[in-house]
Amino acid sequence: MRNLKEKYLTLALFFIALLSFSQTKYGSLTFNKAVNISGKQRMLTQRMGKIYLYLLDNPNDFKAKKDLKITKIIFEKQNNILAQNASADLTKNRLKEVQDTWAKYKQFLASEPNQGDAVKIINTNSTILKYANNVVNAIILEAKNNSESSGTGLAEEDNELKEIINKSGRQRMLSQRLALYYFANKPNLKNSNTESKLKNVFIELDSALNDLLISSFNNERIDESLGDVMEQWETVKTNRDRFFKQGYKDEEVYKLSNDLTKKFNRITNLYEKVKVE
Repeated sequence: MRNLKEKYLTLALFFIALLSFSQTKYGSLTFNKAVNISGKQRMLTQRMGKIYLYLLDNPNDFKAKKDLKITKIIFEKQNNILAQNASADLTKNRLKEVQDTWAKYKQFLASEPNQGDAVKIINTNSTILKYANNVVNAIILEAKNNSESSGTGLAEEDNELKEIINKSGRQRMLSQRLALYYFANKPNLKNSNTESKLKNVFIELDSALNDLLISSFNNERIDESLGDVMEQWETVKTNRDRFFKQGYKDEEVYKLSNDLTKKFNRITNLYEKVKVE
């Protein structure tokens, strides 16, 4: 009888541990992974807008057309993954807001590039970005609540790591948004807001990069990757007047945004794998 009781007790403790473990994850994903993926969604909203505006003056760039098609597929797939793994009502509601806005946004992206839909994209890209950003914040809040209730004593540091993953991931979005508003500042599209938005994106990207440089989570690989992106960004900063005066070729800006995004993506992936001990 005693052995039987011990077996039941062991089994009960196992299920309690399993339940506790499951509550520290975002469905089948780690919270770090969920923050990273949701952060990518922000970037993809801006990348799609950037490509569309680029194609307005470069309609025969078939590589860019393929980029747009692939980006739309990835955005929808990743939104489904986030929705399938969501458990908190707040996160589910935020994801639905993205889905509802996406239904409208993708209609503009589906047309052959024209000035009318380009203006609509300029006017609405910030809306879907806001909703995508709300998803990231909801996931971070969910992770924070779980971390603080876990009783590990590492909640504060774990929350700080989520924030640095978020900030690094946001740099990917800003890299694409920078190019979007570079194209939006062309004479046929420019309005009273586009110039100020371009400068604000430039300033935010530069400021956040400084924050990453002094993060306590940095290791040798992260420092090397930050050095790589800093080298490229310093070239842009040195030529900021040329940048703001539309002095770059479209192809240069298109490539620059993708290069910066790729480098920041690597950095974000490295932060995602940092262990809090």
